[in-house]
Amino acid sequence: MKATFITLGLALLVIQQGEAIKCYQGAPGSTVDADCTDSNAAATVCHQPMFTEYTGLAAGSYGCGACPSGTTKGTDCKECTGDTSAGCNAPEATGADFNCHTYTINAAKTAFTKTGTLTCKRLAATPIKCNMPGNVFDNTFTVANGGCGPCDATAKAANKCAECDTAECNVMPSPIKCIQGDGSDMTAKDCLPAQGETTPTKCSQAKFVEYTGLATGQDYACGACAANSDAKCQDCTGKSDAACNTKIETAENFKCYDYELKDEKLVKKDAAVTCQRLKDTPIKCNMPGSAADKTYSVKNNGCGPCETADKTSKKCADCDEGECNSAFAVTAHQLLLPLLATVYSLL
Repeated sequence: MKATFITLGLALLVIQQGEAIKCYQGAPGSTVDADCTDSNAAATVCHQPMFTEYTGLAAGSYGCGACPSGTTKGTDCKECTGDTSAGCNAPEATGADFNCHTYTINAAKTAFTKTGTLTCKRLAATPIKCNMPGNVFDNTFTVANGGCGPCDATAKAANKCAECDTAECNVMPSPIKCIQGDGSDMTAKDCLPAQGETTPTKCSQAKFVEYTGLATGQDYACGACAANSDAKCQDCTGKSDAACNTKIETAENFKCYDYELKDEKLVKKDAAVTCQRLKDTPIKCNMPGSAADKTYSVKNNGCGPCETADKTSKKCADCDEGECNSAFAVTAHQLLLPLLATVYSLL
């Protein structure tokens, strides 16, 4: 405050001594630094149009005295303390103009639409910046300054706004397409996030379990699989031109037999089980092996191959035709032992 009074005092002293201040005067682009004369001879301040970053220079001219009628100081006009040696209101140096894309929310308020480009203006030391809707959808969001300049800090922190630093860089990625629903309609549709949700980058669908089939309780959907849903869900990286969660190709079903424990022995169940497989998956059935005891449990109801450890230990045996596991896999000496016993009894 003290410095302000001193400055004003010096300005008044200059005027009292008959020396006028200088101000830049005239329209933007054709200003002249000249003495303030006539009705402005006693002026102590100069005025000029306000430059707003990324918007440009406000309407008005440069001149002597306070901001003229019809303008608002601090909004579209600013003042500076005059000096006798040179105008204090010199035009500010500007950088080259650049363009940014503009966006508006659609009528249904479900997505933002690019509507064109806007010319952005800046001071010489101001960097190029464009902004656009971020990856958290908010249908009340308004793109800052028509897309010119940086994001509002709060919107950026909430990921409702994103920014970049080259001309026309604010191009929103096209939404990915996913098949959605129970599979009755296999048409790929755009994935549009709900209010407050993040834009999806993945598609999901029911997981196909080899020799078992599709898991239940999982639809085709936009977005990654939910946490702890690996047993029933699989996802893929989405694309804007086609869905990645397409129908899984399968081969023809086949049948195998399951086994159960009866009277301390593993015996084949009467009805065969239907086994499902992917397009290039071979037919395989498994059954108790020659070393299987009553504690052994047949894998996957008899569908598919043995587990490696069980096959190595001969607790499991497998075969490669439908319903081929209809009897225990036994070794040659297991077949011969009863035969030898019979022959011995006849001697």
